[in-house]
Amino acid sequence: MSGAVGIQAGRVCPGCGREESVPIVWGMPAGDSFELAERGLVSLGGCLRDPEGDPVLECRACGLAWGREGDPTADEQALADLLRVTWPTVLRALGAGWRWEDPGPEDGFRWFVSGEPAQLSIGVDAVGFVLARPLVAWSPRQDVVPSGGLRFTREQLQWFPAEVTAEAEAIATGVRRSFRWCRTCRRPAPPEAFDRTERMCTACDEAYAHVAG
Repeated sequence: MSGAVGIQAGRVCPGCGREESVPIVWGMPAGDSFELAERGLVSLGGCLRDPEGDPVLECRACGLAWGREGDPTADEQALADLLRVTWPTVLRALGAGWRWEDPGPEDGFRWFVSGEPAQLSIGVDAVGFVLARPLVAWSPRQDVVPSGGLRFTREQLQWFPAEVTAEAEAIATGVRRSFRWCRTCRRPAPPEAFDRTERMCTACDEAYAHVAG
């Protein structure tokens, strides 16, 4: 949450249940903090600090100050709950930034992805979980077969996290190596996200189609 401004995606207020929370800036405001606060992108917390740790978010809907640095998002907590482990266990082996893929394929798994652009996906079912390359558009995952080291049990995640981490890093590294840079937005994207000419990503192609026409 450090350094972010605006409504924090995935941070559901425990008071009112709405996703309307912005970061709290503690201490003497500096720079553009006042302007950001006027625009509702941050909240000014003042100089009186809590020795046990300051809340890092304030809900714009109900005014509740809540959360601590490093708390999981709603999707990250959902992933930990599905895996039946604590969030620190997931964080240690698989890192942060997980978000649920909606709607996901109807293959018996509940899918989450991490990275921006997405670099790793995890599918959880009743038996355990699999790690796989993210897909640009959902389709049957023929590559996600419980073989080749992609299938893990919940016990492996808890007691042998290094094995899970190694597989996750191998997949993410391979995905990052395949990224291409869009000549229009100058952002990386997987090769599947480019149009036929491979000159711009599909998002830019759709956004600027009227210009080319």
